[in-house]
Amino acid sequence: MADSKYMYRIIENLFSNVAKYALENSRVYVDLKKVDKKVKVEIKNISKDKLNISSDELMQRFVRGDKSRTTEGSGLGLSIAQNLTELQHGKFNLVLDGDLFKVELEFELA
Repeated sequence: MADSKYMYRIIENLFSNVAKYALENSRVYVDLKKVDKKVKVEIKNISKDKLNISSDELMQRFVRGDKSRTTEGSGLGLSIAQNLTELQHGKFNLVLDGDLFKVELEFELA
């Protein structure tokens, strides 16, 4: 169960994040799975820099993973994606492990 406008914004924010912060010439992995009565989406990539911040801190508004980054951005993308996911009764999970960046989304099937 999802709103197409919200889902577009979530996916756009996540891929925008990948475009800005992924290691150049590296891969982005996207998995879409049906598990029981749920749909799970996983997006993961390797960051240019080791993320020196916790996933909870990175989810806060106006926070970016590395204060030395010079790319444009407000630091709102992940927070907006999380809020729009939860607005649709979905789950948003961010996993950081060194330079691995992974977002897991989960929604109920219609």
